[in-house]
Amino acid sequence: MSFGISIIDRYIVREVITTWLAVMFVLLIVVTSVEIVQFLKWFLKGELTTSTVLPLFINSQLKVIVLLIPVSLFLGVLLALSRLYMDSEMTAMMSGGIGPKQWFRSMLMVALPISLMVLLMMLYMRPWVALQRADINADIRKVSIISTFVAGRFNRTPDGEAVIYMEDISKDGKSMSKIFQRYSKDGSTHIDLARAAKSVTHDTGLDYISFEQGRHYIGSPGESDYQIIEYSEYGVLVPAPEDRSFPLRVQALSTKELWNSDKPEHKAELDWRISLPFATLIIVMMALPLSQTKPRGGRYSQLALGILLYLIYSNLLGVGKAWISKGIVPFWIGTSWVHVLGAITLYILLRRAGLITKKGRSSVNKHTR
Repeated sequence: MSFGISIIDRYIVREVITTWLAVMFVLLIVVTSVEIVQFLKWFLKGELTTSTVLPLFINSQLKVIVLLIPVSLFLGVLLALSRLYMDSEMTAMMSGGIGPKQWFRSMLMVALPISLMVLLMMLYMRPWVALQRADINADIRKVSIISTFVAGRFNRTPDGEAVIYMEDISKDGKSMSKIFQRYSKDGSTHIDLARAAKSVTHDTGLDYISFEQGRHYIGSPGESDYQIIEYSEYGVLVPAPEDRSFPLRVQALSTKELWNSDKPEHKAELDWRISLPFATLIIVMMALPLSQTKPRGGRYSQLALGILLYLIYSNLLGVGKAWISKGIVPFWIGTSWVHVLGAITLYILLRRAGLITKKGRSSVNKHTR
């Protein structure tokens, strides 16, 4: 018996990887579109600057890619093998004596390296991405909102309480000319018209806009009772940007720190990093029996069942992680019960599809008769 890579192996692997990359690209586009909309909203509200948008976007993409690999690989295998069934290529292979045993080998040639890649990404890249996110958020907190203002446009502060317009602003954002500001306070509308303004940072670290040579109007819209105050200098506190950090303290810990810790939430994070690669391997193997379709059944006839099984599997992993974090389940058990259920489901699917016999051996004759 030869253990070399056959032409059939290379063909199936190529089909699976090509479809997987296509599915991965589509899912990444969908997720990226949602994140771009969110980032644009934060940017227009003045909570992000041009220097922090790109690093934050790249960081989010790296975090999402790890989570998209299992589901995209599962869908990629399911769609690729379904096409082989629909085009009768699987039937031709089985007629030639090539059955499930070789298909399993082809699937393992794809699933094992990618599962190993997911494991390395979870153990090492995940905490690194979390640390980078914390550093980026710290940089965002240091950036003054004034640096996000654009001349010739009505700029809204992060809290939405004030609108500021200036005809011109220096490149460093420190000096402005011909300023209009409107905000509400205590049920009254406050309006400032000033010739110039400058950005000032107090000793406490708070940012202010110091208006110069202007007028301050206080009143209510539709009423004639207005107060007018002329001033040579008037300071307004600029609110700090909203903290956009995520609960990264546990995620940012290295795998070694999690292993040496006795805290349940740390053990839950460690179990999650180890569980995802195992789940990737099991869920990909499930795609082999689920991809078995009849010519009249349609290429996507098993897709709904496959997505349902994936959602159940992933949600059970989430439940298992929560139980570890709360101390309900000990770490030595972890989410292993979820993987056991997944392995049992895989066996049932293989038996149901006729890919293995009662004795556990692969069956080819059943499909070739």
